Amino acid sequence: MSIQNISFDGVTLLFDFDVNNPNRFGVSADQYSYEFFINDNSFLSGTQQENIRISRESSSVVQVPVSLNFSDVFSTFTSLVRRDSLSYKIATEVQFDIPGLGRQRVPVSTAGELPIPRMPRIEFSGLNVRNLSLSGAEIDLGFRVSNPNSFGISLSNAAYVFRVNGREWLDTRLGDRIRIGGSQSDTITIPVRLNASQMGSVLLDLIGGSTQFDYNLSGSANISAELEGFQDGGTIPFDVSGRHTTN
Repeated sequence: MSIQNISFDGVTLLFDFDVNNPNRFGVSADQYSYEFFINDNSFLSGTQQENIRISRESSSVVQVPVSLNFSDVFSTFTSLVRRDSLSYKIATEVQFDIPGLGRQRVPVSTAGELPIPRMPRIEFSGLNVRNLSLSGAEIDLGFRVSNPNSFGISLSNAAYVFRVNGREWLDTRLGDRIRIGGSQSDTITIPVRLNASQMGSVLLDLIGGSTQFDYNLSGSANISAELEGFQDGGTIPFDVSGRHTTN
């Protein structure tokens, strides 16, 4: 089995079955059928029309592609929503025309494990005020990226907007590539200099000693993954809102 392509939305698999013809005459088939199981439950099946011809005393390969949409998988198997992988089995059957014997069924099956990619989590982790005056402030903004997958991922060209109490504090793009190992997280710290008009009433609250404010972090980033068949260049959006208290 090889993974032709995989993303957070779905996967296309290609199963190669070697067929050996030991006879002194050729055999042929015009179709094959297959049934695909997830966690021992039948999920999809089909019949593919394909002209298969195997010469005498030779071998050939029968290729069976299978495409899965993860939203369909999760709606059928809710227990997989938080899982890192699923168990699969595929059973195929080719009916060959064999001289003197007629149509003969040749079944074969295989099983294994398939990874389920999960979206990374991006969240606001807080701010640190380094310098504060009536004219503005120098602040370190922290954003935390968590990778729930067993394999590493990388984010690049992250573009985002950060708003506080409805005011836009930051609209920028990160050029650095950020790698997060499997089942790990990392905090990105961004130094920001803001003037009084940008901060609005939050500046006076900070000077007063404490504040509680509403924030919104929205944007997107390019993502790649250290996983066979993952198509680099995909974009993930994020939009996180909440309330933060600074003392």
